Amino acid sequence: MRRAIACVVDGETEVWYLNMLKRNEPSLRGLAIKPELPQKKSVQEQFCCVKALSKAYSEVIWIVDTDTIIRETRQFAGKGPSPKEKLKECLTKLPCNVAFIANTPCLEFWFLLHMIRTTKYYDSCESVIREMEKYPVLPGYEKTRRYFTAEGNDIYSRLRSYLPTAMNHARATGRFDANQLERGYSSMHELFEILGIAQ
Repeated sequence: MRRAIACVVDGETEVWYLNMLKRNEPSLRGLAIKPELPQKKSVQEQFCCVKALSKAYSEVIWIVDTDTIIRETRQFAGKGPSPKEKLKECLTKLPCNVAFIANTPCLEFWFLLHMIRTTKYYDSCESVIREMEKYPVLPGYEKTRRYFTAEGNDIYSRLRSYLPTAMNHARATGRFDANQLERGYSSMHELFEILGIAQ
């Protein structure tokens, strides 16, 4: 059976990044990687999408930014489990062919790890972007399709030479702990290990 991977993500930036990864890595040319962006993005709705895809694909990668989960958990005043508790529950029920990858607070923290080693907690994506602007790696960074996918100067090709550094820095952020979400964290290195681009 041809290896096929579905990636469930919660934002367009992840879709653009994954598409540029496929475009730039020759070893992935024969591999079907399908980014899936659910229309509804609650943890439970993403999990339902992940479960459905796990029956149709050999592997599923679920990439989550925790900033929304943290914010909604802080604001939660309802009955039943908080968004953080829902995430913990979903993680206990993941099918065996699903890999869970998280970024705290957002994908840009993974980009920042190409530049520095840190586990500092940034309370918003904007604060991570401000930190990234201190370094010359991604000048004029924008969360736009044009910036991410520019021919010959896309986001992945700009970051590619820093990938070994980013992977080491991501490993140094430790293991994911849903009880301690408020710390800088990324497990994006696991995506590259799954795809055989491990450094």
